Amino acid sequence: MTTELSDTTLSADRIVHLTDQLAALPHLRPGPDTDALFGGLVQAVLATPDRQAGDVLAHPEVHRRKDAIRDLSARGETALEHAWAEHIGTAPDARAALAAFPYLDNYRRLTALEARLIAHAGAGTPTSVAVLGSGPLPLSTLGYAHALDAPVVGLDRDATAVALARRVAERLGSANVRFEQADAADVALGGYDVVVLAALVGETPSAKAAILRRMADVMRPGALLLARSARGARTLLYPPVDLAAMPGFEVLEVVHPTDDVINSVVVARRAA
Repeated sequence: MTTELSDTTLSADRIVHLTDQLAALPHLRPGPDTDALFGGLVQAVLATPDRQAGDVLAHPEVHRRKDAIRDLSARGETALEHAWAEHIGTAPDARAALAAFPYLDNYRRLTALEARLIAHAGAGTPTSVAVLGSGPLPLSTLGYAHALDAPVVGLDRDATAVALARRVAERLGSANVRFEQADAADVALGGYDVVVLAALVGETPSAKAAILRRMADVMRPGALLLARSARGARTLLYPPVDLAAMPGFEVLEVVHPTDDVINSVVVARRAA
């Protein structure tokens, strides 16, 4: 018991220390200091076993910083994607530049898992896929188009992200994808067989639940929803999907990776 408590305290103290160091930085653009701190924070979260996660999350100093940690994580990921999208969009060899992206394998493994889950859900080959929150570096959107062999529309509310995503797709010679500016709060989704809700859409569990309720109103019956979520200590980095707050959807499967792929995946069908 003493060892367990000590491990919990050590994990919490490391998360708090790294969070405070990140919060003190003048910006979150990629660089040696920023990369090292975010890498340390991610590893501290991944190293926290599920049996300790509740105690770590309840630690007073961690709990007090919970919203700040998610905000730092979201802003850091956005800055990272912007920087790499600009690099890939201007590099002499775009594919070589993409190959150097440090999290490329994580994206590929996660989108491959999600494509298998879509197939397992009995959706057949979708004819239209939408990704809400496709971001400036649209690796998931490009991955779905390749794995599902279907046209995919990346949707993002940020005009700069859309422009960067278009440039990246063009430079990589990606087919079957297009990008449009749209907000999850009012976008029409009735024409899609599969709709993906990115991890950073909905900054809190309650905000994500509100978006899911709205999606249930506009998705067609029978369409699949794939929502990225998180479990345990990983909820410090991404807000989880509350399975009890998904009216209008039938939850088909929930997968929680145990490796360095952070996001969980929820697959649901829009009820008839």
